[in-house]
Amino acid sequence: MTRKGLIPLILLGGIAAASLGVTLGSWSIASLNWGLVSTLVLLVFLGLLMWSAGHQPVNTIAISVTATLAALASLGRILFAAVASVQPATFLVLLSGYVFGSRTGFIVGTMAGLISNFFLGHGPWTLWQMIAWGICGIIGGVLGQNKSQLVLMPFLVVSAGAGYFFGLFMNTWHWLNFVYPLNWQTLVSIWASSFIFDTMHAVGNVIFAIVFGRTFFDHLVRYRNRFLPVNVTGRTHCDE
Repeated sequence: MTRKGLIPLILLGGIAAASLGVTLGSWSIASLNWGLVSTLVLLVFLGLLMWSAGHQPVNTIAISVTATLAALASLGRILFAAVASVQPATFLVLLSGYVFGSRTGFIVGTMAGLISNFFLGHGPWTLWQMIAWGICGIIGGVLGQNKSQLVLMPFLVVSAGAGYFFGLFMNTWHWLNFVYPLNWQTLVSIWASSFIFDTMHAVGNVIFAIVFGRTFFDHLVRYRNRFLPVNVTGRTHCDE
């Protein structure tokens, strides 16, 4: 997802946020269902992100790669479901973005959350998980820009950070939907209550990256260079 492609997304997001603000301005803030409001806002931004990703040229091989990576991330999450917070989905989403770009990483992340929850259980949390993993894919794409090799140390740092980010994002969903009153004290307590599990997620991401990072990266880059189109700079990319 290029900077130019983000311009209409930012503009539309600003218009949607302003419209929502005007609509909500006539309501009492205290009486709002913030869980519902936040979900509606996320639906708008998910739709805008999908629209932005879908209005760029793509070929069938890129679609196949994206679908395969999403299925692999989903399978990894399902297989590790019995291990609390430890699963390879976040690592695979980050690596997908790192190799193939932010657009592919975002789609792999959102689809991984959607597909795996058909087996693990859908609910109002699904949308938040999809967007959290989608953002991880975008971050992976930003980290991998103009890199022909896997720079392991920054990738490990981002992998650990992604574990904590995912936990904070999902804790915010829990706080908005199930906690009263909504204040900084309850928010911090919710975040603190999952710190151990978020740490397990972060450590798991780092372990997966250390053990499988270079091998997976080499295989994905080899496939990318062989089957995907080459742009004017000589680099192959799903996002081109």
